[in-house]
Amino acid sequence: MMRRNIVLLCLALMLSITTLPYTTFAQDVSFSLTVDNDRPAIGETIQVTVTGDHLTDVYGYEINLAFDTSRLRYVTAVSSLQGFSVPLAPKGGSLIFAHTKVGKVAGENGKVILATLTFEAIGTSKEPTTIGLTSVKLVKSDLTAANLVTNVNLNVMLAGESLVTFNDLEGHWAQQDIERATGLGFVNGYPDGSFRPQSNVTRAEFAVMIARAMELTPNGGAAVEFADRDVIPDWASPSIAEAQLVGVITGYEDGTFRPHSLINRTEMVAMVMRALGHTPDAGLKPAFADTDSIPAWAQPYVALAAEAGLVNGRGNNQFVPAANTTRAEAVVLILRMVESQ
Repeated sequence: MMRRNIVLLCLALMLSITTLPYTTFAQDVSFSLTVDNDRPAIGETIQVTVTGDHLTDVYGYEINLAFDTSRLRYVTAVSSLQGFSVPLAPKGGSLIFAHTKVGKVAGENGKVILATLTFEAIGTSKEPTTIGLTSVKLVKSDLTAANLVTNVNLNVMLAGESLVTFNDLEGHWAQQDIERATGLGFVNGYPDGSFRPQSNVTRAEFAVMIARAMELTPNGGAAVEFADRDVIPDWASPSIAEAQLVGVITGYEDGTFRPHSLINRTEMVAMVMRALGHTPDAGLKPAFADTDSIPAWAQPYVALAAEAGLVNGRGNNQFVPAANTTRAEAVVLILRMVESQ
């Protein structure tokens, strides 16, 4: 608690400091952005380094960046300098990162790495996406400060994945998520170039999707233990075995898995919450209008998923628990699962 209060106090102090003219600092000061991978594939992370040069007695600083939230997802930001950092959640593509030293210590001079930011490539584009350093506030050890407009830009090309398109997704509400999921490799389209987002998903298909997203690598040591293992397709058997081994999927009371049955929304949510390692309180109930039609065993899972923003109703606040899951719904929920991890 004390550490948190110190951080907030330092941040508030830095943001309230009266600024002085730019000439108070070294006139040759400059800033640069570099990236460790300028052609990331969808799902890969990149590290962007913000460096200042010809700096004088920098005790604290605030950097402001802009990026395209449809192409990149902010993950984290850190500073290698001693003191406290406060990364503020990005809003509308604007990101603020503040850092300050604490106590009577000297500021930094010369060339200094101010921050290393991690982003995940999530979107597609035929043109480079831009990360911009729009301004920097520098604070000296005597608490004088200067606001500097920088306008330094870094272009990043999303590698290859911009070619992942389907002939039946134009204008579909889940188009971007489906294209991203395809880039991540846990779902594929069909040979005719379609994705068929409104087609239903079988229990075997969903088990494979979630196993791929969890990166459950079949190692040959797991075997399917369901009573109907003889009807489980060969292409799905290894993933189902691994998912069963880690407790993501369970069978029915008669010991079967029923791989060819269409998965419903209740089963889908339960698998995802188990994959996230959640064991909800038995008394939890969701706030959907049709909660009473959700099986009692699944209500805690659905409640937790809804509270976490992982699942929504289909209209009129109806969860529709027995409705079959579409390929689009399955992809979006699994992506949310991956992001929440």
